[in-house]
Amino acid sequence: MLRKLPFETSEPILERFELSEEGAQIVEAETPPEVALRALFEGNHMVDMMNYFAHGMPPREGVCWAVATMRDRFGALGEKDDEILTLAEKWVKDPQESVRIRLMDEGETLENEDPFRWLCCAIAWNGSGSIGPKNGPVVLPATGLHASALLGAVSLLVGKSQDGMAAVHSSAYRYGLEVAQGGWPLLIE
Repeated sequence: MLRKLPFETSEPILERFELSEEGAQIVEAETPPEVALRALFEGNHMVDMMNYFAHGMPPREGVCWAVATMRDRFGALGEKDDEILTLAEKWVKDPQESVRIRLMDEGETLENEDPFRWLCCAIAWNGSGSIGPKNGPVVLPATGLHASALLGAVSLLVGKSQDGMAAVHSSAYRYGLEVAQGGWPLLIE
């Protein structure tokens, strides 16, 4: 059993998102998570696999998975992108509200096509604090909203090439399993 996906079957995870038609042909509610993830990976059902990780793991672990995949995918980063990943790593290690708010503010300055925006949103929308205006009433995100942002952060890494797709697919699976097994890749030893 995977420590961070501690379910006997896929049922509790599949209640949180809908598999594609093709993914639903190979993963059923009774399928154990590790078997489901391997089948989705080997069947090249990348979006289903990423959704499974994003909706199955707790928010901090999901962010750790996205950060590790992003670090693996990008070589040298610009100063702003590197700062966002560093802050995300800091939040994973110690989920302070001030860091969450800083990343929420930073994400609002980025374009929708930017994976770093969606990483910021995943942290902002993790359910630990308000997503409303600073001086306004508390507005909590919908349950699981962070998972949609995680999917955006990781899927936008693909780019337009088949090589990019294969690299992200492999990296997302490798780091997803490592986190699901209780590891903290590239962050905490």
